[in-house]
Amino acid sequence: HAYPETENRANIQWEGNLSGIKDAIRRQIDTSGTLLLRVSKTLSDDGFFDEPANGGSMAWTLTHLFTLQDWARNRVFGGVEPRVDRASREAFKGGRAVYDEDRDRFGTRREIENAFANEQYRTIAALNAFDVAKWDQPTPSGCRFPAYGALWEHLAAHNYWHLGALSVSHPHILHLTLVAPRFYSVDPEEMAAEGV
Repeated sequence: HAYPETENRANIQWEGNLSGIKDAIRRQIDTSGTLLLRVSKTLSDDGFFDEPANGGSMAWTLTHLFTLQDWARNRVFGGVEPRVDRASREAFKGGRAVYDEDRDRFGTRREIENAFANEQYRTIAALNAFDVAKWDQPTPSGCRFPAYGALWEHLAAHNYWHLGALSVSHPHILHLTLVAPRFYSVDPEEMAAEGV
């Protein structure tokens, strides 16, 4: 079976009711973030920063993920400057090697884990506020995702992609990814009560 062309992905429109899409994406971001932090807790401090030949470290992975989420939430969805500076965004974008000067940008393990958890929470809050009527609208110029919905779909899968990559260099984590307790409070009523 051949897959349909993907070059025209932006031209594929969601048909019907989009009301459940935010719930599905929220669960994906929530569960995958929970799993990443659970896996992180199994690593020694050295293992957290270790850069195996076949993949990035947990430190790089979490920093990469919260940097992308910060960019998406602020620049694309919010139209404001991201919290993470441009040099750090460049250092932790995917598809390039980690250089010695990049390592100087890492915080402590606790800072990285907290930054990741906090950005997950802020990203879920942004999703809660997102108007699904904009799902198929084009993103601002300079964004490689053709529509807002395409970026949300990417964010829903991104953590899972990196869990898979981490499992290559840390095979002991595979059993941890089957079931995990919830880490974030993504109950919309609870978040509203907290002013998020």
